[in-house]
Amino acid sequence: MKLWTKVSGPHGSHNGKEAALPPPRFPARSAFHATVKQRVAQYFVARHLATTGDWGLFVKTGVILAWLAGSYGLLVFGVTSWLGALLAGVALAQGLALVGFNIVHDGAHESYAHSATINRLMGGMLNVLGGSQWVWRHKHNRLHHVYTNIHPFDEDIETYGLLRMHPAQPWRPWHRWQHVYAWAVYSVLTLSWVTVSDVHKLVSGHIGPSPLPTLTVTDVSIVCVTKLLYVGYALLLPWWWHPWQHVLLAFVGVHLLLGLTLSVVFQLAHTTEHSAFPTSAEPAGVMPTPWAVHTVATTANFAPRNPLVAWYVGGLNFQIEHHLFARISHVHYPALSAIVVATCQEYALTYVCYPTVHAALAGHYRFLRRMGRRPADVCRTLGAVQKAQEGM
Repeated sequence: MKLWTKVSGPHGSHNGKEAALPPPRFPARSAFHATVKQRVAQYFVARHLATTGDWGLFVKTGVILAWLAGSYGLLVFGVTSWLGALLAGVALAQGLALVGFNIVHDGAHESYAHSATINRLMGGMLNVLGGSQWVWRHKHNRLHHVYTNIHPFDEDIETYGLLRMHPAQPWRPWHRWQHVYAWAVYSVLTLSWVTVSDVHKLVSGHIGPSPLPTLTVTDVSIVCVTKLLYVGYALLLPWWWHPWQHVLLAFVGVHLLLGLTLSVVFQLAHTTEHSAFPTSAEPAGVMPTPWAVHTVATTANFAPRNPLVAWYVGGLNFQIEHHLFARISHVHYPALSAIVVATCQEYALTYVCYPTVHAALAGHYRFLRRMGRRPADVCRTLGAVQKAQEGM
C-alpha cells in the first residue's frame, strides 16, 4: 500500500521531485520457471481450455455489477434511516471491493478475455473506485509484480515512514505500535487514490524512484474525464438529494471500509512472518535468485480450500499462482496450485500457504510486530537466543 513516497539523500533530487533509481536485475531464468511454465501450458492444452475467463466469470461479473448498482441506488435514493444508510454503505463498499478483486484485476492483467478492448474496459472499471487504470498498470503490473518486496521499487510496501514494512526501511519510535494502528493506515488507501496519490504520480512523473512513461493527450484526457465523472456520481449527484454533511460522511465511510478491505487482502500475500525480503548489494545490482524463485519466496497463499474466500477475493488467495502466471485468469488458480506445489517440492522451494484467513491475519500481525521492534533490540534478542542454544 502506498500513501506518498519521496526519494531523498544521495539518490534523491531537488525541489521535492523524485529521482529515478536504477532497478535491480535478476539472474537468468531458472529451471524451476521453465518446468512450471511447461506443466501449466500442458494443463491447458490437455483440457482444451483457454487461459482467460470462462462463462462463470462473466456471470459473476453480472452479479457483482448488479450488487454494485443496487447498493449505490439504495444508498443515494432509497434509504430513510441511519441504519439503512449504514447497511447500504457497507454493501456499496463491498461491491466496489468485489469489482476490484474480480473484474479490474483480471482486466488490468489482460486475463479477463481474449479481446484487448474488453480487457481495457474491465480494467478501466478501476475508475469506478476513483483510481486510475493507467497508474495502476504501471504501479502494479510493471513494478509490484517484477520487484515484489524489493525496497523502494515495490510501492505496495512504501508508506512514507508511517509503517515499517521492509527490513531496509528506517525504524522510527512510533513503529513500536504499528501492529495496533496499521489497520487505520490501511483504511485510507482508496481515499489517498482519489485525492492525492494518483495526482502526485502523474504530476511528478514517478512512482517512487521509477519513472513513468510520458503521458499522451489521450491518457491525460481519460484521467481527467474519469476523475470528473467519479466526482459527479460519488459526490455531486448524492448532494442533490442529501445534505452535504451526510454525503461527505458516507463518502469517507465507504472509502475507509473499502481501503481496509483491499489493503488487508493484498498485505496478506506478501507481508507475513514467512515472507522473504531479498536484496541486492546496490540498486542496480543482481538479485540473489532468478525472478520466479524470488516470486515464490516473497509471496504467500491463504485459505486455499475455502471456495467462498476464493470467490470473494477473485482468486487472490492464490497469490503465488497469480504472480507466476498473471496473464492467466483467476478462475484457473485453484487447479494450477497443485502443479505449482508439486514443482516447488521438486525444486526444494518453500511454498508458503496459510490454511485459513485467520492464520494469515495472525502471520501478518506478527510480521508488523517484528518489523516494529527496533533493529538493535532484535539483534540483542537473537544473540541471547543463540547463546542459550550454545549452552544447552
